[in-house]
Amino acid sequence: MHPVRRRRLLSDFAAVQRLATASEGRIVVQSASGDPPDSYVLGFHCRSLSELSPRGPVFTDHHHVKLQCLAAYPAQPPYATMLTPVVHPHIWPNRVLCLGSWKPHEKLDSLVQRIGSILCYDPTAINWRSVADDDAAAWARTHQNLFPLDHPFPSVATLTCDHV
Repeated sequence: MHPVRRRRLLSDFAAVQRLATASEGRIVVQSASGDPPDSYVLGFHCRSLSELSPRGPVFTDHHHVKLQCLAAYPAQPPYATMLTPVVHPHIWPNRVLCLGSWKPHEKLDSLVQRIGSILCYDPTAINWRSVADDDAAAWARTHQNLFPLDHPFPSVATLTCDHV
């Protein structure tokens, strides 16, 4: 492994752990694998939409996300997949998260905060011009008065969803 990548992954791991501790239980590092860690399963405790049923929206407060820093990280963005059902304009029907634009200098803890903001429908985390799920976007457009569904996570950049 290239020493720069190794240092970055070690720095990211420490920062994600600090973020989880500072979040007071809203973000939990359920697992981290690799040496140094390049794959995480994170738990988020925030209100989000898990299903659009005929009887109305179904909300849930517990979410699990797999976050993988592939071989080209940090030049290429991490890959994030929902392990629990979430309906959101920036989550593809195959449960892959649209993470928006990526800059290699963005740290993993910042990205984790953005994921939390996406989950709780923070209005600053929604880019209406670029959506991954049209049905979720249609619901969200008509229910903006409910947003955010929970206390937002800070530090959100504009999202642009490229096809996955």
